[in-house]
Amino acid sequence: MDLTTRLLLGATTFAVLAFVSFVYGRCAGDPDCHFRVCGHRFCGVVYNHPENGPTP
Repeated sequence: MDLTTRLLLGATTFAVLAFVSFVYGRCAGDPDCHFRVCGHRFCGVVYNHPENGPTP
Protein backbone atom coordinates (compact mmCIF):
# COMPACT_ATOMS: atom_id res chain seq x y z
CA MET A 1 0.00 0.00 0.00
CA ASP A 2 1.46 3.34 -0.95
CA LEU A 3 1.33 6.55 1.06
CA THR A 4 -1.59 8.08 -0.87
CA THR A 5 -3.80 5.04 -0.27
CA ARG A 6 -2.98 5.02 3.44
CA LEU A 7 -3.72 8.74 3.67
CA LEU A 8 -7.09 8.36 1.94
CA LEU A 9 -8.06 5.37 4.09
CA GLY A 10 -7.07 7.25 7.23
CA ALA A 11 -9.05 10.33 6.20
CA THR A 12 -12.10 8.20 5.40
CA THR A 13 -11.88 6.39 8.72
CA PHE A 14 -11.56 9.66 10.58
CA ALA A 15 -14.56 11.15 8.74
CA VAL A 16 -16.78 8.15 9.47
CA LEU A 17 -15.82 8.03 13.14
CA ALA A 18 -16.31 11.79 13.51
CA PHE A 19 -19.77 11.61 11.94
CA VAL A 20 -20.90 8.68 14.09
CA SER A 21 -19.59 10.25 17.29
CA PHE A 22 -21.19 13.60 16.43
CA VAL A 23 -24.66 12.18 15.73
CA TYR A 24 -24.83 9.53 18.44
CA GLY A 25 -22.80 11.48 20.98
CA ARG A 26 -25.23 14.37 20.77
CA CYS A 27 -28.12 11.95 21.13
CA ALA A 28 -26.63 10.51 24.32
CA GLY A 29 -26.72 13.97 25.92
CA ASP A 30 -30.30 14.80 24.86
CA PRO A 31 -33.06 13.35 27.09
CA ASP A 32 -35.57 13.56 24.20
CA CYS A 33 -33.42 11.50 21.86
CA HIS A 34 -33.96 7.75 21.61
CA PHE A 35 -32.51 5.04 19.44
CA ARG A 36 -34.97 3.46 17.00
CA VAL A 37 -34.92 -0.30 16.50
CA CYS A 38 -36.52 -1.97 13.47
CA GLY A 39 -37.06 -5.60 14.40
CA HIS A 40 -33.70 -6.76 15.69
CA ARG A 41 -31.69 -4.06 13.87
CA PHE A 42 -30.67 -0.57 14.89
CA CYS A 43 -32.22 1.95 12.46
CA GLY A 44 -31.27 5.40 13.75
CA VAL A 45 -32.31 8.06 16.23
CA VAL A 46 -35.70 9.59 16.97
CA TYR A 47 -36.32 12.92 18.69
CA ASN A 48 -39.43 12.98 20.87
CA HIS A 49 -39.84 16.55 22.04
CA PRO A 50 -42.75 17.20 24.43
CA GLU A 51 -44.25 19.89 22.17
CA ASN A 52 -44.57 17.36 19.34
CA GLY A 53 -46.65 14.94 21.43
CA PRO A 54 -50.43 14.66 21.56
CA THR A 55 -52.31 17.31 23.49
CA PRO A 56 -54.15 16.13 26.62
